[in-house]
Amino acid sequence: MADYLVGIDAGTTGCKSIVFDLEGNVLGQDYREYPCVFPGPGLVEQRFEDIIPPLEESCRVAVEASGVANKDIRAVAFSSQAPLLALVDEEGDLIRPFLSWQDLRGAPYIPQLRQAYGAERFYQETGDPLGTNSAAPKWAWLRDHEPENWERTRWFLSEQEFLLKHWGAQGYWTDLSSASREGMLDVDAQEWSVPVHDLIGIPLDKRATIAHEPGKVVGTIGSDLARRTGLAEGTLLCVGAHDQNCSTFGGGAVRGGDCVMVMGTFGSCYVVMDQPLRDPERKLVVKPNHGVGNWTIEAFSNTSASSFRWYRDTFCQGERFAGSISGEDPYDIITRQVAASPIGANGVTFLPYLGGVSGARQNPNARANLNGMTLATTKADVARAVLEGICFEMKDILNAQAAAGIEAETIRLVGGAAKSALWSQMLADIFQKPIEVLRTSEAGCLGAAMYAGVGAGLFSSCEEAADRSVAVTGRFDPDPAKKQPYEEAFKRFVDVYEGLAERVF
Repeated sequence: MADYLVGIDAGTTGCKSIVFDLEGNVLGQDYREYPCVFPGPGLVEQRFEDIIPPLEESCRVAVEASGVANKDIRAVAFSSQAPLLALVDEEGDLIRPFLSWQDLRGAPYIPQLRQAYGAERFYQETGDPLGTNSAAPKWAWLRDHEPENWERTRWFLSEQEFLLKHWGAQGYWTDLSSASREGMLDVDAQEWSVPVHDLIGIPLDKRATIAHEPGKVVGTIGSDLARRTGLAEGTLLCVGAHDQNCSTFGGGAVRGGDCVMVMGTFGSCYVVMDQPLRDPERKLVVKPNHGVGNWTIEAFSNTSASSFRWYRDTFCQGERFAGSISGEDPYDIITRQVAASPIGANGVTFLPYLGGVSGARQNPNARANLNGMTLATTKADVARAVLEGICFEMKDILNAQAAAGIEAETIRLVGGAAKSALWSQMLADIFQKPIEVLRTSEAGCLGAAMYAGVGAGLFSSCEEAADRSVAVTGRFDPDPAKKQPYEEAFKRFVDVYEGLAERVF
């Protein structure tokens, strides 16, 4: 009898469930898109009814597609958003819609919290620069603007712990990476920070218990969930991790110096460190590398490849229609257009700041911008500018890491961008660094499944899981001839941002 694992990526704009064998081969998968809700400018929420049923249906369809007997699936775990904030009452019910990590309403609290706590003290303790993606400003906004909901709240949760409980966990559990991603964890002690929680007014007895061991078994799948998910009753339910840590784990980043770039809805570049170094500029996030015993340092893009999705949905109705007729992915149609435009997109520059900018620039007021268009500008130029702008923001991140003494060499690419040879080569040429792609670009699902495998005892350690399940299948080497034209386009990108930041943002 073979053993199999399920990893479920509960993403921002959709969910994917994949059944894997222990070598990391995909046996069955299913993807479902779901919406975010935008109550106003900069406000982003998600509803239980939009995101929870698709997770269950996605799992059921993936299990059916795999052809695997569900009794042979040993364990399941989640790759989850963080911080996706949930206020939960005494009965375990959600009090209001989830507050997305992309939501900007906490931005006015950032200077207040920095002043009250001390920006340097906050960063040294939590490893978090305290920006718009941090949970503390969002919790503070909810405390002050929704006092009735705040008083009713028994549990202050993020998505990992909410999903685990909904699927049958005994109590509320989270992992080190999800807790750290809130920016309210003492990174060195690897426990919730009491002073930061006191600052916001959240008692620690209203927070989930942090599981330090990878893939901790916290429950089993019950009969109702078995019926809805296609899993067998009694399947082990294991603690997974924040989606970015699942992606880096699924990319094999377990040893010091390993580097994984994630380009999905959210984008980031993670470098593994043996010591929890801090960035002197306080731009980079330092987190525990959950289950491995070392740390990662990162900066991130709020919208990354979701900027490409925005472009597809807003401007490419024709490509979407053509894809629905031909069966071709609309993204492939668009990237063929990109190839028709030269490096630098004939002078068109795109700032991909649809949700503000974190990472190297730390400006919640920044907004997306298309600059440099003329009557000669083509749709191919705009499409190329969008992809180049996303890549340039990632180059900003690499530059910030290099300035902090963290130099990435070979970069493993995971997420949607890794499916595109054109995009992968573009990144190699812009960074002038080799880009590796893996057997599966769905590293979030694979990482979650690997955590489940460690928890179920099918792997002796995270290192064994990575060595056995992660495989490099392709490499894109940089073209030195493209270095100079991309440097010129990148300089224009920086100049456009700085000009707007001085006068507009």
